[in-house]
Amino acid sequence: GLGPCWYVIYYPSAARRWVQGFWIKDFVFQSSLDICISLLQEMQVTHFHFSLKWSLILPLGNLSLINHTLVHYYQCFVSELLRVNITPVVALWQPMAENQELPVSLAKYGAWENPETVQAFVEYAKLCFTNLGDHVKFWITMNEPSVKNLTYTAGHNLLKAHAKAWHLYDKEFRRSQKGKISIALQADWVEPACPFSKKDQEVADRILEFDIGWLAEPIFGSGDYPHMMRGWLHQRNSVDLYNFHLPYFSEEEKKLIQGSFDFFALSHYTTTLVGWEKEDALKYDHYLEVQMINDITWLHSPGRAAVVPWGLRKLLKWVKSKYGNVPIYIMANGIDDDQNMVHDKLRVYYIQNYINEALKAYTLDNVNLQGYFVYSFNDKTAPKYGLYSYVANRYEPKPSMKRYREIIDNNGFPRPETPEVLCPEEIVSCPECHFFRTRKSLLAFIAFIFVAFIVTVFLISYYSRRVERRYK
Repeated sequence: GLGPCWYVIYYPSAARRWVQGFWIKDFVFQSSLDICISLLQEMQVTHFHFSLKWSLILPLGNLSLINHTLVHYYQCFVSELLRVNITPVVALWQPMAENQELPVSLAKYGAWENPETVQAFVEYAKLCFTNLGDHVKFWITMNEPSVKNLTYTAGHNLLKAHAKAWHLYDKEFRRSQKGKISIALQADWVEPACPFSKKDQEVADRILEFDIGWLAEPIFGSGDYPHMMRGWLHQRNSVDLYNFHLPYFSEEEKKLIQGSFDFFALSHYTTTLVGWEKEDALKYDHYLEVQMINDITWLHSPGRAAVVPWGLRKLLKWVKSKYGNVPIYIMANGIDDDQNMVHDKLRVYYIQNYINEALKAYTLDNVNLQGYFVYSFNDKTAPKYGLYSYVANRYEPKPSMKRYREIIDNNGFPRPETPEVLCPEEIVSCPECHFFRTRKSLLAFIAFIFVAFIVTVFLISYYSRRVERRYK
C-alpha cells in the first residue's frame, strides 16, 4: 500500500512562500494512488517526495533484468504529478527493511560491505536519471542511511557510491535536465547535560561527529572523516580490546567525495541529553563513554521521544558553523502520538514550535534554510505519526493537520488571533497547573510585592528595636 509521506516544505525567500510536499515509499494499487493524489490536490500540495524501489526495478542487482513495467509506472506517476502542478522529489534508495531494500543478490553477498555494490548503485542511478530525469529535478541519492546499523566499511562504500552517482549526474545529466542532487542524513541534536561542563561538551561533540559528521564531513567538509572520530577510535583500540578502524580514502577518492552535493538535506526528530559521568549502566555507552540522560522536565511522546523544539535551531546553527552557508532542507520532522486519541495535541504543539524554531534559525541566525518537511501523512502507513487518521477505509484530518494548514497559509506564522499552543502535559495535568501556567507574570509580581513587604516589615522592626535600646 502507500508508504509514509513527508508533509510540508517551506522555502524562505524575499516573498516568503510555503510549499507543501509528501513522501510515499511504495506503489501497489492505482486506486490508492488516485486517492493520494486527490488528497494532495485538495491540500494544494506542491512537492511530493517518494523513494524508488531498487530491489524491484533491478531484481538481480544489475541491468541484465530490468522491470520495465515498474519503470514505466514511475514515469507515468511523475508525469501525473507534474500535470497537477506537483513537483516530484525522488530518493534513489531508502533503507527500510532488514535487507536494506537492496536487490537480493547484493544483500546476499555483503550488501554495502561489498565494493561491487558501489558500481551496482551507479548503474542503477544512471537508469533512473535516464528514464525519469526529464521530469524529476530534485534527487536524493540515499535517504536516511542509518549510522546505527552501518559498519565503517559499509559507510565507506556508501559514501563512494553517493559521490559517483552525484558526479554521474553532474557530468552527463545536469546540463540537459537542470536538476539538483544530494544525500539526506538523519541529524538529531545532542545537548550536554551541564552547559558549563567541558567534559559534558566534549561528549556531546563526540556524539555529533559519530552520528552526523561520519557521513557529512567527507561530503560537505574536508573530504575525509572527522579528526575527532578517527582519533577517538585510535585511542579506544589502543586502550581496550576494540578493533574498530575507519578505512582510508585515497587522494583521488577524497577529491571525488568532497563537494558532491547541491544542498544539505537532513531529517530531525528529537534531542538527546548526554553527560560524561556514568550514572545508569543501562543507558551508558562504553564504546563512546557517554551517559544518556532522561530529563524529566522535557515533554516526551508515548514512544519516549523528547520534544525539544530549540534542538532543531541549535542543529541548524551547528550545520552552518561546520559547513558554511550551504542550502539546507529539513526532509523530515515529526513525532509519534497516542493513536487512540482523537485530538493529537502533542503533534499540534510539536509542529508549531518546531516550525517556529526553524524560522528563528532562518530569520535570526541567517541559516540558509530552503525547505522543511513534516512527517507524516497518515496513520495507515506510519502508525501514530500521521496528520490523517485512517479508520474504516477513510482518511480524516486530525487537528494537527488543520493547525498546520493555518501556519502555512500565513507564511509559517500563526494568525494573531490563534490561541497560544501550550505544552499538552500542562493542559491535561490539572486545573491548578493550568491556572499557574497562564498567570505566571501576575503571580511573579504578587510574589515580589509580598517579599518586599516582608523585608520592609523586618527592617522597620529591626531599627525600631535599636532606637528603643538607645534611649533606655
